[in-house]
Amino acid sequence: MDNYDDNSKLLDLLREAMKDERHDYLKYKMMMEAAPSREIADQVRFAHEDEGKHYRMFQKIYRDLTGRTIEIPIPQVEKYENYIDAVKSSINGELEAVELYRDIRSMLNSKKHRDMLFEIITDEQEHATRFVYVFSMLK
Repeated sequence: MDNYDDNSKLLDLLREAMKDERHDYLKYKMMMEAAPSREIADQVRFAHEDEGKHYRMFQKIYRDLTGRTIEIPIPQVEKYENYIDAVKSSINGELEAVELYRDIRSMLNSKKHRDMLFEIITDEQEHATRFVYVFSMLK
Protein backbone atom coordinates (compact mmCIF):
# COMPACT_ATOMS: atom_id res chain seq x y z
CA MET A 1 0.00 0.00 0.00
CA ASP A 2 1.37 3.40 -0.97
CA ASN A 3 1.21 6.14 1.64
CA TYR A 4 -1.34 8.73 0.53
CA ASP A 5 -2.74 11.42 2.76
CA ASP A 6 -6.54 11.64 2.96
CA ASN A 7 -6.41 15.22 1.68
CA SER A 8 -4.24 14.45 -1.29
CA LYS A 9 -5.26 15.61 -4.73
CA LEU A 10 -5.10 12.04 -6.04
CA LEU A 11 -7.69 10.75 -3.57
CA ASP A 12 -9.97 13.69 -4.37
CA LEU A 13 -9.68 12.90 -8.08
CA LEU A 14 -10.38 9.22 -7.46
CA ARG A 15 -13.56 10.11 -5.56
CA GLU A 16 -14.58 12.45 -8.38
CA ALA A 17 -13.95 9.67 -10.93
CA MET A 18 -16.08 7.21 -8.94
CA LYS A 19 -18.88 9.77 -8.72
CA ASP A 20 -18.73 10.35 -12.49
CA GLU A 21 -18.68 6.63 -13.28
CA ARG A 22 -21.64 5.94 -11.02
CA HIS A 23 -23.57 8.83 -12.59
CA ASP A 24 -22.85 7.70 -16.14
CA TYR A 25 -23.76 4.10 -15.32
CA LEU A 26 -27.26 5.27 -14.34
CA LYS A 27 -27.51 7.78 -17.19
CA TYR A 28 -26.66 5.16 -19.79
CA LYS A 29 -29.15 2.73 -18.27
CA MET A 30 -31.85 5.38 -18.78
CA MET A 31 -30.58 6.03 -22.31
CA MET A 32 -30.70 2.32 -23.18
CA GLU A 33 -34.31 2.16 -22.00
CA ALA A 34 -35.26 5.29 -23.99
CA ALA A 35 -33.26 4.45 -27.12
CA PRO A 36 -35.19 4.98 -30.35
CA SER A 37 -33.86 1.71 -31.81
CA ARG A 38 -32.31 -1.57 -30.75
CA GLU A 39 -29.11 -0.68 -32.63
CA ILE A 40 -28.72 2.52 -30.61
CA ALA A 41 -29.51 0.73 -27.34
CA ASP A 42 -26.80 -1.82 -28.17
CA GLN A 43 -24.22 0.96 -28.67
CA VAL A 44 -25.13 2.57 -25.35
CA ARG A 45 -25.01 -0.82 -23.57
CA PHE A 46 -21.24 -1.04 -24.14
CA ALA A 47 -20.70 2.20 -22.27
CA HIS A 48 -23.20 1.28 -19.54
CA GLU A 49 -21.45 -2.01 -18.76
CA ASP A 50 -17.99 -0.43 -18.82
CA GLU A 51 -19.00 2.35 -16.40
CA GLY A 52 -19.90 -0.25 -13.78
CA LYS A 53 -16.55 -1.98 -14.34
CA HIS A 54 -14.69 1.33 -14.08
CA TYR A 55 -16.42 2.21 -10.80
CA ARG A 56 -15.22 -1.09 -9.31
CA MET A 57 -11.70 -0.53 -10.68
CA PHE A 58 -11.51 2.94 -9.10
CA GLN A 59 -12.77 1.48 -5.82
CA LYS A 60 -9.97 -1.09 -5.94
CA ILE A 61 -7.33 1.56 -6.61
CA TYR A 62 -8.68 3.68 -3.75
CA ARG A 63 -8.66 0.65 -1.41
CA ASP A 64 -5.13 -0.30 -2.50
CA LEU A 65 -3.88 3.23 -1.78
CA THR A 66 -5.68 3.85 1.51
CA GLY A 67 -6.59 0.48 2.95
CA ARG A 68 -10.21 1.72 3.14
CA THR A 69 -13.25 1.15 0.97
CA ILE A 70 -15.68 3.88 0.09
CA GLU A 71 -19.06 3.78 -1.55
CA ILE A 72 -20.24 6.80 -3.52
CA PRO A 73 -23.91 7.73 -2.95
CA ILE A 74 -26.27 7.16 -5.86
CA PRO A 75 -26.36 10.46 -7.77
CA GLN A 76 -29.27 12.23 -9.37
CA VAL A 77 -29.30 11.92 -13.15
CA GLU A 78 -30.48 14.89 -15.17
CA LYS A 79 -33.38 14.57 -17.61
CA TYR A 80 -32.97 15.59 -21.24
CA GLU A 81 -35.56 17.18 -23.48
CA ASN A 82 -34.61 14.87 -26.31
CA TYR A 83 -32.37 11.92 -26.96
CA ILE A 84 -29.85 13.78 -29.09
CA ASP A 85 -29.11 16.18 -26.20
CA ALA A 86 -28.30 13.19 -23.99
CA VAL A 87 -25.98 11.86 -26.71
CA LYS A 88 -24.18 15.22 -27.11
CA SER A 89 -23.76 15.44 -23.34
CA SER A 90 -22.36 11.91 -23.32
CA ILE A 91 -19.78 12.69 -26.00
CA ASN A 92 -18.53 15.69 -24.03
CA GLY A 93 -18.61 13.78 -20.74
CA GLU A 94 -16.58 10.90 -22.10
CA LEU A 95 -13.93 13.25 -23.51
CA GLU A 96 -13.75 15.17 -20.21
CA ALA A 97 -13.34 11.86 -18.38
CA VAL A 98 -10.33 11.03 -20.56
CA GLU A 99 -8.66 14.28 -19.44
CA LEU A 100 -9.43 13.64 -15.76
CA TYR A 101 -8.20 10.05 -15.95
CA ARG A 102 -4.97 11.10 -17.63
CA ASP A 103 -4.33 13.38 -14.64
CA ILE A 104 -5.06 10.52 -12.24
CA ARG A 105 -2.80 8.15 -14.20
CA SER A 106 0.10 10.60 -14.04
CA MET A 107 -0.16 10.65 -10.22
CA LEU A 108 -0.06 6.88 -9.72
CA ASN A 109 3.18 5.15 -8.73
CA SER A 110 2.20 1.56 -9.40
CA LYS A 111 2.42 0.08 -12.89
CA LYS A 112 -0.61 -2.08 -12.07
CA HIS A 113 -2.68 1.02 -11.28
CA ARG A 114 -1.40 2.94 -14.30
CA ASP A 115 -2.33 -0.06 -16.48
CA MET A 116 -5.83 -0.03 -14.98
CA LEU A 117 -6.16 3.65 -15.87
CA PHE A 118 -4.93 2.95 -19.39
CA GLU A 119 -7.74 0.42 -19.81
CA ILE A 120 -10.30 2.87 -18.44
CA ILE A 121 -9.03 5.70 -20.66
CA THR A 122 -9.19 3.60 -23.82
CA ASP A 123 -12.70 2.44 -22.88
CA GLU A 124 -13.79 6.06 -22.45
CA GLN A 125 -12.35 6.94 -25.86
CA GLU A 126 -14.30 4.05 -27.36
CA HIS A 127 -17.48 5.30 -25.68
CA ALA A 128 -17.00 8.76 -27.20
CA THR A 129 -16.60 7.14 -30.62
CA ARG A 130 -19.73 5.05 -30.13
CA PHE A 131 -21.72 8.13 -29.08
CA VAL A 132 -20.50 10.02 -32.16
CA TYR A 133 -21.77 7.07 -34.21
CA VAL A 134 -25.14 7.22 -32.41
CA PHE A 135 -25.26 10.98 -33.03
CA SER A 136 -24.72 10.36 -36.75
CA MET A 137 -27.53 7.80 -36.79
CA LEU A 138 -29.91 10.33 -35.22
CA LYS A 139 -29.08 13.15 -37.64
